[in-house]
Amino acid sequence: MTVEGCDVVCYRCGHCAKAWTRPVEDDLEVYDIVRVDLHDATLYGTVWHVEDDRIQVRGSGGEWLLWAERWQVILY
Repeated sequence: MTVEGCDVVCYRCGHCAKAWTRPVEDDLEVYDIVRVDLHDATLYGTVWHVEDDRIQVRGSGGEWLLWAERWQVILY
């Protein structure tokens, strides 16, 4: 979704139906610390590689390495 020329992610609370948005991060760089909101988990790690629409994130100590869509990643 785009609001005022900025890509945003929409959220809706399942309990109270409150809705809100946040901007999609567009200035991520390698070695930034981020949070990744997955469907079944929330992970924290370091940006390892940046592409147009996805980010590769590495867990601390190299425990895991995954690709996430840009809208799932929040600068921490």
